[in-house]
Amino acid sequence: MRAWCPRCDAVRPGETVCPVCRTNLATLDDTAPAEREPGPPPPDPAPDPPAAPPRLRIALAAATVVLAGLGFVAGRSIARPDAPAAAPAVPTSTTAPEPGADRRQLGWTARAGGLTITAVEASRLATDRRETVASVTFRIRGVPPGQRVLGLRGLALLDSGGGVFATVDPRQFGREGGVPVRPVDGQDGLYRVVTGPAPRLSSLASIRLTAVVVVQPRDRTIQVDTSAPWPAGPGMQAVDPGPGDAVEFGVGYFREQRLPLELRVTSAFVRHGLAVVVVDASSGFRGVPGEYLPIGGELRAGDRVLCARTSVLGEDPGVQAVQGLVLSCPTRPVPRLTVAIGVGARMLPLEVTLRP
Repeated sequence: MRAWCPRCDAVRPGETVCPVCRTNLATLDDTAPAEREPGPPPPDPAPDPPAAPPRLRIALAAATVVLAGLGFVAGRSIARPDAPAAAPAVPTSTTAPEPGADRRQLGWTARAGGLTITAVEASRLATDRRETVASVTFRIRGVPPGQRVLGLRGLALLDSGGGVFATVDPRQFGREGGVPVRPVDGQDGLYRVVTGPAPRLSSLASIRLTAVVVVQPRDRTIQVDTSAPWPAGPGMQAVDPGPGDAVEFGVGYFREQRLPLELRVTSAFVRHGLAVVVVDASSGFRGVPGEYLPIGGELRAGDRVLCARTSVLGEDPGVQAVQGLVLSCPTRPVPRLTVAIGVGARMLPLEVTLRP
């Protein structure tokens, strides 16, 4: 028999009074098989952890591969000595250097009015102001003998689009204007023009001009008597030019002024094989700022020209007074020398376009 204590909530087999609290026990039915005291319900099963995102799995896998690779490299570096460093590769360029970057051969030729002009070459050079300018060399043929080329009138350097490749500053030679040129030393008939800032030489496409500016003809003369014996040298003998030792010119400028200019043979010297004549132009005329005045001179023996010189007055801004020129010519003794002088400039028409 089993009994149940309602106070202690416990089964007391074979008892009538609870031995703990002394409460009368209730009798239980023993016909059903004995049941176990119910226990607490089992806990709910733990939910499965959420699946890792695919990117996280990829990152973890990549980190694992990197760590494995580092471990492999570390093992090799410990096990073996370092291999010698490879020689540095020589840098190569996939593009060829631009042709004519600093110098470009031209060879562009045109002819007109008995003159031939060739643009020989162009080059680029840096100035003291860190500007890159261009220099263009021209060969001019057909100019009357003994006449120096002073400039090129209407000169324009053009690019492939017809625009200005580089600017050139004109000057005034007496009444005629043009871009000044300078003779190339030791090269007869070669002249050079220097431009303003210039781009790559490859963009120069054509050159236009309308005339060549040269010295006026030497049509005024002064006679020098040299009939006295010439010394053998090395000393030289002075010669008196005589009373007719000067010629006077009227020089025109922008304002159509007629300014007098007197050219005078101030001294002459001779010896066997050489004659020297000094022509002075410093009296009276002082020049015009911004303008050049060309003076051309020849020393002749009869119809033979011994030598010719040209002086461009005003080229040196620091010299205010006109100076003149010196004719120093090799010659055998002759009884008379003729000094021929021309002042100013004239144009030889040459309207052409030079291009490849």
